[in-house]
Amino acid sequence: MITAGNYTGDVASWPQSNLTICGVGGRARLYANGQQAAGKGIWVIRGSNVVIDSIEFHDAKVPDQNGAGIRAEGNGLTIINSGFYDGENGILGPDAGDLTIIRSEFARNGFGDGYTHNIYVGPANKVSVVSSFFHEAKIGHNFKSRARETRIENSYFMDGPSGTASYQVDVPNGGTVLLRGNMLQKGPNADNSTVINYGSEGLRSGYTHSLELIHNTVVSTYSGGAFMAIVPGVASVALTANLFAGTNSPAKFIGGVSASKVTETNNLVSAAGNLTAPTNIGNPNFWPTGSLAGQTSLSGTPDPTYTADAPRPYASRAIDATAPRRIGALQSPP
Repeated sequence: MITAGNYTGDVASWPQSNLTICGVGGRARLYANGQQAAGKGIWVIRGSNVVIDSIEFHDAKVPDQNGAGIRAEGNGLTIINSGFYDGENGILGPDAGDLTIIRSEFARNGFGDGYTHNIYVGPANKVSVVSSFFHEAKIGHNFKSRARETRIENSYFMDGPSGTASYQVDVPNGGTVLLRGNMLQKGPNADNSTVINYGSEGLRSGYTHSLELIHNTVVSTYSGGAFMAIVPGVASVALTANLFAGTNSPAKFIGGVSASKVTETNNLVSAAGNLTAPTNIGNPNFWPTGSLAGQTSLSGTPDPTYTADAPRPYASRAIDATAPRRIGALQSPP
């Protein structure tokens, strides 16, 4: 346990397994202040089955410009209620096992070279993200995963009005990918014109390659571009009850995927200006305005297991089972 407060230059490597490290009385805030562990970052986690709870990691930098708040090298890491700010990477790794992220924030990370990101997951077995917030990565991606399975639910990915991130979600080697209940916003100054990327660096051998989007709200205030880039070779793409809202008519998907691989059910395309405040990082509101709200009502329930939405970052709200379901992530105004 670490008492809440500010800690400067307190870097460490953790070889132990089955370890829980948590802030007590609030978050423990770690500021690198030019220090690093093993040339890799603020903390290097080498043990397996490690839990990090209520810790902040600030300003991770190393000589090779690839530093991380956490360098994950073990097998099994869980991050809860933690934050990663203004470093070269928020988390880098792991290359095996599972990574779970719950109610955590990744903001303004990236050296600015396009090779460093808010989070960069290696070829792990599975990465699961719930109720978290990724925003304003510097040139790199807000979220990048090479894992066999990537599952992201009820989370926010944003550039705001001035962010320069490339993709909001990048899964460059494919795998089994599920995005459900998320809010994604690409800004006008983004380094890439596409919101979600699947498979652009080659589909990894031995993976099952499928992409599923259910009840997401995907907004682009970048002029033109595309909501998704999906390469040929994916086994299936399923798009269900998603709201796509763009600027100057982005393509729904590019990249060469065959239309025969794509199944669409109850999706809606509109303009970014028809949402309340999708670029306000301090108080994001992805609720559709005016007549668009009336167009989102569904006659059925495309996914009965979607039982909670995210009215704001880190929050989960039970969906009224008696009300009609809606296209998009939000099922009622936040």
